[in-house]
Amino acid sequence: MSKRITLEALDFDKKLRDLAFSEDDEESAELRSRVKKIMGLIIKDDLTARQKQIIMLYYYENKGVKEIGEELCIAPSTVSRTLKRARSNIYEKLKYYFI
Repeated sequence: MSKRITLEALDFDKKLRDLAFSEDDEESAELRSRVKKIMGLIIKDDLTARQKQIIMLYYYENKGVKEIGEELCIAPSTVSRTLKRARSNIYEKLKYYFI
């Protein structure tokens, strides 16, 4: 049985992405640095090799699902499912730090 990512997790993902990759607010620089450090540790220690690869392409290289699929020679649906699982794993770890 597959688990669906909750709306709470999607909202958290959006907030996290905005925080981690925005450079507007100097006051949040310390929190942004902390988020990036924790995300790096989670990506390194808690994701599969494929999940790491897709997360790096999606978030850090700003590539779309279709583009990642073409680059890795896999179906976009596989990219989407893997991205969903990786987000869920990251969310499950990060929520204890920030919620």
